[in-house]
Amino acid sequence: MKSAVFFSVGMLLILSGCSVTSQEDAFRAVNDSVKKDLVWIKTPEQAREVETRVYALLAQPLNEENAVRIALINNRMLQQTYEEIGIAHAELVQSGLMSNPILGYSLGRGGGMTTKTLTVELAFLDLLWIPLRRELGGIAYEEAKLRVGDEVLRTVRDTKKAFIEARIAQEIAAIQDERLKSNEASAQLAIRQFAAGNLSKRDRLKIQEAYAHVRTEAIKAHQNAASAREELNKMIGIYGSATRYTFGKEGWALTEPPASSEVLERTAIEKRLDVAAAKKRLEYAAKEAGITENTRMLDNLTLEYEREKSTGEAHKNTLGVKIPLPIFDMGQARVGMAQARYNQRYHQLYALAVNVRSDVRRSHAALRYAYDIAREYRETIVGLNQGILEQTGLFYNGMLDGIYELLEDQRRLSEAKIASLEAMAEYQIAAADLAYTVGAASEESNETK
Repeated sequence: MKSAVFFSVGMLLILSGCSVTSQEDAFRAVNDSVKKDLVWIKTPEQAREVETRVYALLAQPLNEENAVRIALINNRMLQQTYEEIGIAHAELVQSGLMSNPILGYSLGRGGGMTTKTLTVELAFLDLLWIPLRRELGGIAYEEAKLRVGDEVLRTVRDTKKAFIEARIAQEIAAIQDERLKSNEASAQLAIRQFAAGNLSKRDRLKIQEAYAHVRTEAIKAHQNAASAREELNKMIGIYGSATRYTFGKEGWALTEPPASSEVLERTAIEKRLDVAAAKKRLEYAAKEAGITENTRMLDNLTLEYEREKSTGEAHKNTLGVKIPLPIFDMGQARVGMAQARYNQRYHQLYALAVNVRSDVRRSHAALRYAYDIAREYRETIVGLNQGILEQTGLFYNGMLDGIYELLEDQRRLSEAKIASLEAMAEYQIAAADLAYTVGAASEESNETK
């Protein structure tokens, strides 16, 4: 009898001692899958190191690449996502542990005798279920790593979009400031010309109205720039003096997108980490359903050891088992729930695959349209308006046109530049969306060096 108990305890120690990959190994696997430089902040020392790196990157003009680097190490919403690895790791370790034995002791007196009883109960089938639970835990662990990796790529996309919007908004505000200075000078000149009798009251009012309108447009531009900048600050996780960074002066890359989305759809299904995570959830549900079906009639068996000693009598050792009788609960409900969860995961994966393909087509179309528009502004519309303004300047110097015509063409050029920047922002945002939608883990920037 003792040997049976010792066998059970020995099996417990052997199975509980099976190796489990560390959290650090899992995090390195995530880092490799997304091809980024990630930091998981766990100690005050690591937090100080990250702070030092962030301030060093912000000390130089901020570009898109460095904004992404800061977000990946300093965005605390992403840091809390990294803890999903820790949770999944703990659950994996827990899955390899057997239930604790139950120790009982009783003391009885009667008829001049004293009886002492020591009992030990052990859920014996736990020994057999540990490998199955470990297999399920391993699948869940892999799913967690994929889910965290997908969140990293989402953060990359969202940081890029926030950077693009913030920098473009600042550039638009700068154009509005230049336009404001020009209109202010024209308004002052109009006042002097009107006082000298060289300008009609109507033209003076037109110029003053244009100046007032430009002032409101400049205010709106700075409001938009401040709002967009705060969205970027949230993504890179900074506040206080750290928000006083400046933007770099790199140009914006404009690259023609692929002609077809068919290859991109297949790539997305193969590379998207959220699709891979959904496959793992389906695998987990299938394995769980099989285990539930096979253990529905007997999911527990308790091994009981009892040692009894009465006054004047020898010790009595008893080894017994407790088996639940499947009379009322034959496991039908558990089997049904497990099957329903499997069906649910299957439909979720199918729906996700359909949505991913649709998102790829939509993002690809958005990028192609945005590219055509941005190229038209960059190569044609801005240049034409620049030429018109130059000709109007010649007419104005020759006294063939008035100042109002000159201001009008300056306005058209400024609006063309602003529209060109807005079109470029749409293109760059569409490119960031498509990169994530396809499952790309590229480190390429949308800025030109």
